[in-house]
Amino acid sequence: MNAFGLIMRKRPRIAAALLFGTPIMAVTHFAWTRDTRTSGWAPALTFAVGVVHALAGAITGKRLVDMERTKTYFGASVLGAVTSLIAQVLFAPVFSLWVFATNARPESTSSFLAMTVLITLFSFLAIGWAFLLISAAIGCVLYRLAKP
Repeated sequence: MNAFGLIMRKRPRIAAALLFGTPIMAVTHFAWTRDTRTSGWAPALTFAVGVVHALAGAITGKRLVDMERTKTYFGASVLGAVTSLIAQVLFAPVFSLWVFATNARPESTSSFLAMTVLITLFSFLAIGWAFLLISAAIGCVLYRLAKP
C-alpha cells in the first residue's frame, strides 16, 4: 500500500481520475436494467458519466492528496462530494446539447439554459445523490491511500 501511496503522491491527477471514473462508470452500468445496459445510447451515456467523473477527479485530485490542504477524512469526503458536483455541472450542458441535437429543438438560448438547469436538478434527484455519496467515500479512500 505504501508503493501505491507513493505513486498517488507522484501522479495525483491520474490516480484520482482512475479512482473516481471507474467505480462511477460501474455503478452507472449496473443502474440500468439488464436489457438496456448494452442497447441504444445507454453504453455511451455510461461511458460519458464515467469520463466526466474522471475529469472532475483529475481537477480535484492534486488537492485531495495534498496533506497540507486536506487535513482530515471529513475534508477529503467533502472534496470527494464536490468532485461529484463538478462532474454533474460538466455533464449537464453536454447532455442538454445531445437532447437538443437528437430530440428537441431549442426555442432560444434561455430554453437551453433552462434545460441544463432542469437536467442538473433531476439527474441529481435520480442518481446524482448516489454518485455524491460514492464520491465522498472515494475521497476518503484516496486520502487514506495517499497518507504517508
